[in-house]
Amino acid sequence: MVRGLYSAAAGVFSQQKALNVISNNIANASTVGFKSQTTVESSFGEHLVARLHSPDDNRNRTVGTGAFITINGAEYIDFSQGVIEGTGRSQDLAIQGEGFFLIESETYGEVLTRSGQFEMDEDSDLVLPGVGKVLNDNRNTIRLKSSDFTVTSDGAILENGKETDTLFIGMPNQGAVLEGTGEGLYFSQDGYQKADTENYQLVQEALEKSNTNIVREMSRIIAGQNNYQSCIQIIKMNDKINEITVNQIGRIG
Repeated sequence: MVRGLYSAAAGVFSQQKALNVISNNIANASTVGFKSQTTVESSFGEHLVARLHSPDDNRNRTVGTGAFITINGAEYIDFSQGVIEGTGRSQDLAIQGEGFFLIESETYGEVLTRSGQFEMDEDSDLVLPGVGKVLNDNRNTIRLKSSDFTVTSDGAILENGKETDTLFIGMPNQGAVLEGTGEGLYFSQDGYQKADTENYQLVQEALEKSNTNIVREMSRIIAGQNNYQSCIQIIKMNDKINEITVNQIGRIG
């Protein structure tokens, strides 16, 4: 009886987390360079096996005794290409293929992003508004003479026909995991490396739109709400059965 209650409660928590992720995808459907996310569900047994093969600090933590619950063990980020849309604005850049722009943020230090909606600040440095300064291939800020510049497909910046700087187009280091920090920004504790120029092309006067599929997300949120409500009903049924057990069957003795 109690085990069924645990299973339903686990379903509630699992669906609640999934709905939060879906809602975030929908809220960022118009955010430049945003990559949609989804939760990865696993059974208790799968989670236990993963825990046994994890580092010692995780392996020794108590997991619990449940056998039929399902949990959201992780979040998966879909880095598939978004639609590139022209803007006619020289500071706007989009990446076709692999790679990310490297930004020096005040909160997280160096972060990666696919958002190329750049501007020039009062120092004529290229910046991502609200985040920080765009970095070049030497991981220094990029100072421009004016907004009249050209960016080649491999990231070179040309002013008056002469190359003055090069954008850092990066990837996480081999084996590193990217963590989302919100609004299309990604961070890795293991650092970054330059992306292979053969695997990407920069497009100037264009932006990459979010890869969120609104139709799919709406279908997922409807299914998730139905599952959530079903788990709530199961909890209420189990609670009622427990009440009957305590208040009525107990009197027979």
